[in-house]
Amino acid sequence: MENVNPYDPPLPASTDTDGESPLAGNAVTATFVFSPEHLIETLTRYRSQHLGRRIWRWVRYAAALVFLLVAVVGLFIPQYVASIFMLALAVFMFFPHKIDDFLARRNFHKSPHCNTLQTVRFTDEGLHSSSENQDSTLKWTAFSRAVVFNDGVLIFQGPKMVHWFPDNILDRKGDAESLRNLVESNLTTNHAVHRSGVNAIPDG
Repeated sequence: MENVNPYDPPLPASTDTDGESPLAGNAVTATFVFSPEHLIETLTRYRSQHLGRRIWRWVRYAAALVFLLVAVVGLFIPQYVASIFMLALAVFMFFPHKIDDFLARRNFHKSPHCNTLQTVRFTDEGLHSSSENQDSTLKWTAFSRAVVFNDGVLIFQGPKMVHWFPDNILDRKGDAESLRNLVESNLTTNHAVHRSGVNAIPDG
């Protein structure tokens, strides 16, 4: 069954490595705890790559303004219940992702991957992921594309499955550049800038 969660560890979609070790070549190693915080950051980067979501964000802001105006008018009619309802809708329009994040956290706490220590090694051949729950090796062909941010790399395993690797989980200082070189030489890659508190903006 296909895994459509955008935050699970890499799945063993392909284990054919032609007998080559996942440690071959100049391996880049990432070690991190797959925490709810890592999950939410992964979802944030994933959302930032959908143009439709950015358009929907401005639609929400316009709707929030309308709801707010209706709420103010309701105070003068007076229609206090309707005003409170409109005000609640206006507030919701600004923070729907918070509800998504809450539900994602709650569901993720039930996952066997929650708070497990993950070790991921990147080589010219592919990616090797290991934890107490799994050990899998995938070729680069198992992934569809990547987005390089100024502070990490988002790798897509199909349209709905993504993996976020921030620079601060890499074992060595020079590994950030090495990982980008590996990704760009093996996957279709876009570049994006991430500003704290806002979505990433693709630059090509």
